[in-house]
Amino acid sequence: MKESTSKLLHRLTHLENPQTYLSRRWEEPCLASELQRLLSKAGMSPADWIITADISRSYAYQILRNERRPGRDILLRTALALSLDLEQTQRLLALGSCGALYPRLRRDGAVIYALSHGLSLMETEELLISLPERSLYGKEG
Repeated sequence: MKESTSKLLHRLTHLENPQTYLSRRWEEPCLASELQRLLSKAGMSPADWIITADISRSYAYQILRNERRPGRDILLRTALALSLDLEQTQRLLALGSCGALYPRLRRDGAVIYALSHGLSLMETEELLISLPERSLYGKEG
């Protein structure tokens, strides 16, 4: 059975010598595997995800084969399409090496609200437009 993240964190923070612990082989979580797990859990096929999250077909399959890393907005659209909660979304963002949602940023706050209240991707887009904040379909940067 895998050790929980909180237990790992506790062990790491209380080590006197990290060499033994940190030199062992690490099982890095894989974004593609996690995404496939989430799709399965949601009863959604890759084709359903592509349509619901509005992602290019070829790009989506490259993500699922772990050939490409999606940007933050693609992962946020995925979270909304899969009706993920905030904790699941933060994990997806972390696995994608993207910044966590931060409630002090208005745009992130709007997305947190949308996730917490079960808003759809289109409802979230409408919320962002009304603020006005950058779309989940716009250029990142």
